[in-house]
Amino acid sequence: MTTREPLASQRPAGSSARRPRLAACLVSAVTVSALAAQPAGAGNGGRAAGPGCADLARTVLADSHVKSISSGVVPASGTLPAYCQVDLVPTRAVSVRVTLPLSTADAGTGGTYTGAWNGRVLNTGGGGYGGDLGDLGVAVRRGEVGSVTDTGHSSAWCDATDPRTGRSNAQPGCGEAGGGFVLSPSGRLNTRQIDDFIDRSLHEQTVWALSLAKTYYGRAARWNYWVGGSTGGRQGWQMAQKYGDEYDGFLLGYPAVNWNRFIIGEAWPAVVVNELLGPAGLSPARSDAANAAAVAACDPEDGVTDGVVADPRRCTFDAREVEGLTAAEAEAIDLVWDGPRDADGNRLWGGITRGTTFSVLLPGGNTMSPLIETYVRNWLEQDPAYDWRKNLTMENFPRFFEASYRKFEKTAATDSTDLSKVRKNNGRILSYAGTDDPLILPFNSYNYQQRLFGRYGVQGTRSFVRTFYFPGVGHTEPDLTGTTDARTRLLDVLEAWTEHGRAPESFGQSGPAPGTGRTVCAYPDTATAPGAGASCTTRTSVPGDLAAGSTTVLDRR
Repeated sequence: MTTREPLASQRPAGSSARRPRLAACLVSAVTVSALAAQPAGAGNGGRAAGPGCADLARTVLADSHVKSISSGVVPASGTLPAYCQVDLVPTRAVSVRVTLPLSTADAGTGGTYTGAWNGRVLNTGGGGYGGDLGDLGVAVRRGEVGSVTDTGHSSAWCDATDPRTGRSNAQPGCGEAGGGFVLSPSGRLNTRQIDDFIDRSLHEQTVWALSLAKTYYGRAARWNYWVGGSTGGRQGWQMAQKYGDEYDGFLLGYPAVNWNRFIIGEAWPAVVVNELLGPAGLSPARSDAANAAAVAACDPEDGVTDGVVADPRRCTFDAREVEGLTAAEAEAIDLVWDGPRDADGNRLWGGITRGTTFSVLLPGGNTMSPLIETYVRNWLEQDPAYDWRKNLTMENFPRFFEASYRKFEKTAATDSTDLSKVRKNNGRILSYAGTDDPLILPFNSYNYQQRLFGRYGVQGTRSFVRTFYFPGVGHTEPDLTGTTDARTRLLDVLEAWTEHGRAPESFGQSGPAPGTGRTVCAYPDTATAPGAGASCTTRTSVPGDLAAGSTTVLDRR
């Protein structure tokens, strides 16, 4: 199969056409003979290009080996236009959903490419431990083909009987927070499901989105994108690392990269509080008071007092200065802020940034986040009843951290800095994170970013990767200035960079009060002045203290 590429005049200077590798990978998709059977002149924007949506599943089924597939038009509803939806199970327990703007065969109009389609594919990532099909409304509204996967498991699959053993496939309902899909009742890791979760299902999702688009419209996509936040951000980095030449652009928010390190690293707050303060834990009111005091002390450092710490990494406020805290409480808070270290004082991972709530990683002030606990129990210890309170201590924490790092180093790390396939394909990556993220701590992104700088240099990295850190923002999209929602604005910027060469330099971020805000520059550039509307000062390196504070002892191996 060949891929129709944009005309040279429509691509940014220095860019190249998408590599044909993905077309060669469509081994499980529609065959060339099915595509050749489309009407002459198909895809010209005015004639039916392929089968209608009602016949799409039957057309695909005749020329592939999918386990199941269905297709049908979903009527317009609210702000969503009508679209074609395809649900399929291409292999094993992997479920994929693809939504397609109506083609000319289904009376689709208004698109810039054919029918209601603008020629783009938007592969969308999921959240948490996967297990369901996420919302594709963004792609539908934008006139783009959308795709999503359940990552190869669901609660129904976890509870289904494995005919080889006569027992269920995994933990009941996929276990705590959905993370028990990796563990069989006998305590063995479901390695195929781990592989599906990390990357195989994501590649299947992309392959099928492109294949179905070509079958339905009779012409190939012009641009192929990945978009996702949290787990979806990690998935996008994984696709960039492994299949970077098959995508044109990536939008990656607050990503869960460094999978085998960040999760175990975030068990640290619960371990500290359990050891120093016992079952009663740390009252949320006490940790909130400490964070409020830290913000009050460090907020003015950027020249404007707005209740936001511009860069929490530069805030060194000590909890011992907070009135009303016991010595043990202050020690615990300082250790949580600092993050885990080994016996020699070397950094293993970062801590919760000052000013960020403890409530996500330390619910109620005395327990561990279910998202973290399920990893410790099911992934690391392979025991759903494992009691971390009796086994994890501050002293032995480095050993558990090392065990997690080693156990999934080859299969689930998502931390490779080799992005040569993206660079070769002239791809673009727009990433972002909040400096007050209480779930995936910003250290996670700073660490990966610093290692990219170490490999490609600051300017070399910025030629194809632009990262933005939004002060005061948690595990969510930033509040950007203007009337367009953040996800739409960020996608528009990515597409302008990818397709027209307009690299993003800064974003305007709305402040916590009317009339306040700031300019957020592409890292490591800095704004020339506080407040909105400032320009950016270009930096060719990261300040030494911040660079050193973003690396760990394992990075130096």
